[in-house]
Amino acid sequence: MSNAPRSQSLRRRSSRSVPATILAALLLALAVVGAWVGISRLVTGTWPSFLAPIRQTLAGFTWESPALWATAIVLAVIGVFLLLAAILPGQHTTIRLTDPDGEDADTTETVMSRRGLAKLVGSHLDEADGVDSASVGATARKVTAVVRTPLHDASGFSDKLTRSLERKLEQVGVDPAPKVVVQVRTDS
Repeated sequence: MSNAPRSQSLRRRSSRSVPATILAALLLALAVVGAWVGISRLVTGTWPSFLAPIRQTLAGFTWESPALWATAIVLAVIGVFLLLAAILPGQHTTIRLTDPDGEDADTTETVMSRRGLAKLVGSHLDEADGVDSASVGATARKVTAVVRTPLHDASGFSDKLTRSLERKLEQVGVDPAPKVVVQVRTDS
């Protein structure tokens, strides 16, 4: 067994920083309002006036109230959803490529971003005969391309481009090879 140090994997998962930032901002705002209301109660001895309708509504609830139970269930579902979003890993942000010939698979790793794969596929399609423009989206499992062509009869053109892209992805070494879907739109 080798004691050679192994670096952190290049095939990372998405960070989910936008949802975490939004949730943090909402919780911070809720905490600020709660602190302000609490300090106001301690200083003046009374609750702020805007809380009166809320207090009256809440005072009418009992433990058997359907509205209270519905609110508790909704909050529990939201909590479970947020917990699962925090625990379960996100999508991969990169796509693994096969190791170059002669490289040790235990010490090297080659990856390409999904955006890089989409640009590679887009440039390959732009160079193909009969393609006017191409729009490409890529995930770890699927590459979807929408191709515009000036050809009047585009029958079989989609299959030809799909086979060409599959050969290109095999040549580049995308592992595992994603499913390739090419949609052809004519300009006529």
